[in-house]
Amino acid sequence: MRSFFQEFEKDDDGSIIRCKMHDIVHDVAQYLSKNECCLIGVQDFREQSRNALCDKARQLRLMVRGSGTFPIPFCSFKKLRSLLIECDFVGSKLIGKVIPKLFDELTALKALGISKAYIEHIPKEIGKLIHLRYLDLSNNQNLKKLPETLCELYNLQTLKLDRCENLKKLPRGIGKLINLRHLMNWGTDSLRYMPKGMERLIYLRTLNEFHLNGGDYGGKACSVECLNNFRHIESLCIKGLIMSAKVIDENIAQLKNNGNIRDLRLDFFHASFNSSNNDEVILEAFEPPPNLQELTIKYYGGPTMSTLRRMTSLTNLRSITLSDCRKCLHMPPLGKLPSLETLSIWKMYSVFKVGNEFLGVESGEASSSSSSIIYFPKLKTLLFHVMVEWEVWDFGNDNCTIMPSLRSLYIYRCSKLKGLPKKLLQMAPLQNLEICSCDILEEVYSKGQGDKWQDISHIPDIQIGRG
Repeated sequence: MRSFFQEFEKDDDGSIIRCKMHDIVHDVAQYLSKNECCLIGVQDFREQSRNALCDKARQLRLMVRGSGTFPIPFCSFKKLRSLLIECDFVGSKLIGKVIPKLFDELTALKALGISKAYIEHIPKEIGKLIHLRYLDLSNNQNLKKLPETLCELYNLQTLKLDRCENLKKLPRGIGKLINLRHLMNWGTDSLRYMPKGMERLIYLRTLNEFHLNGGDYGGKACSVECLNNFRHIESLCIKGLIMSAKVIDENIAQLKNNGNIRDLRLDFFHASFNSSNNDEVILEAFEPPPNLQELTIKYYGGPTMSTLRRMTSLTNLRSITLSDCRKCLHMPPLGKLPSLETLSIWKMYSVFKVGNEFLGVESGEASSSSSSIIYFPKLKTLLFHVMVEWEVWDFGNDNCTIMPSLRSLYIYRCSKLKGLPKKLLQMAPLQNLEICSCDILEEVYSKGQGDKWQDISHIPDIQIGRG
């Protein structure tokens, strides 16, 4: 109301994700916080500035480069509440030696980030930071385990472990973090199971990767049943859907009862990409949450995805990504989804033709009734990437409306595709068309020379070529 912040940009949930600050207000904010918010490099530390900084600093970004001497007086930053540490590979050796001392002294910290630091372990002294709400350990590729003392941080609300690729397991006592809201662990591919006790984290809203196991870890692992405890979860990825289909489908069907899930990813990763009967059974049992907005299905090994037809009741579903479904022979029937705006198809290697099955036209559906249906009514962006066997894209001659809102079409590495459907090019208000690494398309739609250039010449922004 006082115009400190302006031009708010909100996401679909109404949360503010970006805004602007007037230049004068920005200058005032910088002036008032100059002794509280500091950016310091180890080699730039000045003896004469220590006292002022140590007395008032509340937020510190520490950048450690090379093999300089670490300034121990940092530990006397008694008012420090937020500390972000970044270092290169050489600097990680230095920071690894002083972190225990930092944890001993800076016990009032509420936010701590040690990302991109190449550290191999977190010292047990981290358990002394009992006021910590936010802990970022992401992008530490050498990190293999976390200390059990981390589970004593009862006030912790956010734990970021993104791209800790060699992290083998989470601490056994993770269930003690009863206030945890966000466990962000994209790219933790070395994790093989979630520890027993996670079912106690009933206030979780974000769980980027819930790793299932095939029963190899006995009583150490949290079972798939604990997913039913996460009643507040908003963003969830279930990874490793290779267990007994009976065990999985009974629990994945329960997702339909969770009205808070907005973003869901089903990852059917296999050691090989052979088709799996379990995949078909699991997808058949899947009933999506009623308020779902984004859905990703990856590494599905079945030949069809026809069960996705029943998602037409999802009025909030705006984005779908299907990736590495390499054995799928046909496109899923998605044309009747009422609110779908973005659709991305990656690496469906076995699809030869895209036709009416993509629209969701039933085999016995009369042509007169189908003509009154608008297929993909709100789709704005459509992407196809690496469809190596795809040759034909044809919706037939039915008098129906297809993709009347489509503005952007991207086709990459579909080398056998022979052409784009004329009906789509005539109906859709396309503003952007990109064709890359598609030999036949690049030839027939070549500007001014291709046989079909006139079909696309009306589109304002066209990019054709290898890029």
